[in-house]
Amino acid sequence: MKKKPTPEETETEMLSTVLPQDLIKRVEVFCAEQEMTIHDFVTDAIIEKLALVHKERRKKPRL
Repeated sequence: MKKKPTPEETETEMLSTVLPQDLIKRVEVFCAEQEMTIHDFVTDAIIEKLALVHKERRKKPRL
């Protein structure tokens, strides 16, 4: 299994977005319950979504 790079090993950049307050509250509650940071939650969510999109594209027949 590939080791996840630490923040010190990875170049980072700030990403800012506007989200509905109720969604932010849900994320905050979830992260508190799971004892995780919002940063880790959002990073994992983006990674999972990109993997899912890639997987779905691979299912489509090629010409």
